[in-house]
Amino acid sequence: MLHSTEKTETTGICLEDNNKDSSFSLGSRTRPSTTMSLLTDKPHSLRFTWSMKTTSSMEPGKMMKEIRKVLDANSCEYELRERYVLLCMAGNPAHDDFVQWEMEVCKLPRLSLNGVRFKRISGTSIAFKNIASKIANELNL
Repeated sequence: MLHSTEKTETTGICLEDNNKDSSFSLGSRTRPSTTMSLLTDKPHSLRFTWSMKTTSSMEPGKMMKEIRKVLDANSCEYELRERYVLLCMAGNPAHDDFVQWEMEVCKLPRLSLNGVRFKRISGTSIAFKNIASKIANELNL
């Protein structure tokens, strides 16, 4: 199924936003069904805006371990949605600082690198930008 509604913020780290009222550049990708992606040993191959902070030649499994370590250090909750996709939460749901986002380890097309894609699910843009930037800066990829 082809998704063409993903949007990438221009902050230098690959942040994506589900809100349609924002002005971001459009991107697209192909995602296999959830059942198939849980069985596959490889991350999705995606085109997205990336930065040096969020790319690595490290194996995807090791990248996931590093992501979990940084999320734990920042008291973020997370759950594994697919083999290389985490649903993350930070802040208090009763306050404006609460944010949910998705982090995915992806293969960068035509490069021998993997990248981390951030996608906002809910919460304010500023809360998302703050936590995503903090996480990206602390990743040792």
